[in-house]
Amino acid sequence: MSSLALKIEEIMKSNKGKIYSINDFYELGTKNTVKSILFRMNEEKKITRLIDGLYVMPEYSEILQEASYPDTTEIVDKIAEKFVWKISPTGDLALNYTGLSTQVPNEYIYISNGPYREYKVKGKKIIFKHTTNRNIDLYSKQFSVLIQAIKAIGEKKLTNNDISKLAKYSKNISSEIKKYSYNLPFWIKKVLDKIEELNDEKDIRN
Repeated sequence: MSSLALKIEEIMKSNKGKIYSINDFYELGTKNTVKSILFRMNEEKKITRLIDGLYVMPEYSEILQEASYPDTTEIVDKIAEKFVWKISPTGDLALNYTGLSTQVPNEYIYISNGPYREYKVKGKKIIFKHTTNRNIDLYSKQFSVLIQAIKAIGEKKLTNNDISKLAKYSKNISSEIKKYSYNLPFWIKKVLDKIEELNDEKDIRN
């Protein structure tokens, strides 16, 4: 085994459970060399290939008596980092993030400023849908999730209880709501105004 292969193996062994892309090792060697080493390590079952270009040396769970792998959201974040995409969960996943739903979806759907991509990892489907809305580049992840959650429920189905939960979720992004709400459809702006009113009332009481 080459010194580079030993170095890569040692790095991954010291960080079991952490997801690595080929990009993470470019400073150590050429792309083709690193790719070849990771491919061989996967063939030797020293590491696990999650998707093309993403690898992990899984931790062993004594409780489960089996290898423990990163959760789906960690994999999603690493994919976005690898391709330098800005992403935001949408649909049922956005509802889960904001506390409006406790159900974990089988499909992890995200809007992205990158191209349409679809992956399957450990029985879970990950979908990136391209959005033409350039504002995704400006928004924080928390604000993007808030907007997607509001859209997922819809204007007609949004309840006061939903708005209360969304206010709790967004209490730390008041300045962003004020800054960007005017760029959004009027009905979403009205929801954001109600969220701001609730948070302002709580601030006064506290």
